[in-house]
Amino acid sequence: MTPKYFKPTMNSFQFFSLLKTVFVPTAALLATFTASLCYGQEVGDRVVVTANFETKIFKKNVDHVSEGSIHTITAVNGKWCALEDVKGWLPKQYVMNLGMAKKHYDDRIKANDLDWPALAHRGMIHYENEEYKKAFVDLNDSLKINKQNALTWSNRGIVLNAQGRTKDALIDIDQAIKLEPKFAKAHYNRGVVLSGVSANEEAIKSFDRAIELNSKNPWFFISRGSALQAVGKADAAEKNYLAAIELNKRIADAYVGLSNIYLAKDDLQAAYNWADQAVETQSRNAMALNNRGLILYKQGKFDDAMYDLNRAIRYAPKLPIAYSNRGICNVALKNYDDAIEDHDKAIELSDSAISRINRGVAYLGNGDFKDAKSDFDAAEKMAPEFSEVLNAAAWFLATCPDGQFRDGGGAMKKAKTACESGDWKVWYHVETLAAAAAEVGKFDEAVKYAKQASELATSDSDKAECGKLSTLFENKKPHRTQIGTSVSQQN
Repeated sequence: MTPKYFKPTMNSFQFFSLLKTVFVPTAALLATFTASLCYGQEVGDRVVVTANFETKIFKKNVDHVSEGSIHTITAVNGKWCALEDVKGWLPKQYVMNLGMAKKHYDDRIKANDLDWPALAHRGMIHYENEEYKKAFVDLNDSLKINKQNALTWSNRGIVLNAQGRTKDALIDIDQAIKLEPKFAKAHYNRGVVLSGVSANEEAIKSFDRAIELNSKNPWFFISRGSALQAVGKADAAEKNYLAAIELNKRIADAYVGLSNIYLAKDDLQAAYNWADQAVETQSRNAMALNNRGLILYKQGKFDDAMYDLNRAIRYAPKLPIAYSNRGICNVALKNYDDAIEDHDKAIELSDSAISRINRGVAYLGNGDFKDAKSDFDAAEKMAPEFSEVLNAAAWFLATCPDGQFRDGGGAMKKAKTACESGDWKVWYHVETLAAAAAEVGKFDEAVKYAKQASELATSDSDKAECGKLSTLFENKKPHRTQIGTSVSQQN
């Protein structure tokens, strides 16, 4: 019987997906045309377009890419390449890897320090490389020369947002909209910033406006879908993801969004199918690999899950949710030291109640009860009303093998609050309440709750787990978590 830990939600995906989408400025800056070579670029590489260009399918113009815009390569065919969010094919000679593109703009700026488009383009390369201070300096210098370019204002807003300066970011993006009221990308970026601070209803309005102005950009639909998911409008979110796929079948994030919808419904097969499609579409998309890994974990295929999660971390070494999910997978494999290391990294990248809970579980698995309690306490301070935090803390207090850490009364209170928060429909919350009731000697209540949890559970393994607890409580015995190096210390 393993301890209860936080089950990852859609929020982490939404934040990463929305943040990622602002990497692609598509409106044109005034700039000179420059041809360059594509140096051994592979599918999945990030590249900079070095000229305003009309992309083609069978010699027919089908889309437009702007100089300085940054994209991911999704396919390569001889002298041509396809970009993630662009229809048609672009000659390789018009794309550069990030390092070569930076040198290209360095040379232009050295030749003419008033070349404001080159400063703006180099700023976004710095942004892509997560060098936000350098990005801000370049974009700021570009605006000193030309204050009338809406894209530069919008992009500086993106950089400010990456630095956590939400209010300043919105001021810059609103200035872009003031200069060009019909600048769809600025409305879109405004929605991205608002989504990042969970102002999803307002974000949806901005995405609505962006789509009203430009209904051909699949990222607009993907991001609106994520915001709709965040406010519980799954059906509307699904329609947006499908609309994005209709516009461009090669963007993995739309399939990831659909996977998350079905993951929330606990339809693991449908969730897996969409995640698998995402990986097939972009084999190096970290969120696609993360999602498929999480689903494989939930299906009990831990080794397969680890393979996907290892790859997700390889391609996105700063993606906290991938470390968190690999950590819970390591707990399932009883690799507790590795799990603690993963959660340490997740906390370093993005400290949260979620990460604290998961690391607490890993500490519990290692028999480090004091450290486990410290993490559960920290999680409660960070999110005192979050049902998953309360449930994890209650499970620890009710079932810890070391008696000095158990508190049946405290466990009952937290578990009841968690159950009420979930409207008594979350099976493992009710199961935790059963364990807490047993800890205070209320075995009749414990049996009742264990049976109620079994009725709510959907999988055979979860029902079996509840059945074992029910039998234990019928025999007037409390449950003790049977993991960790200190199990022999049970009281």
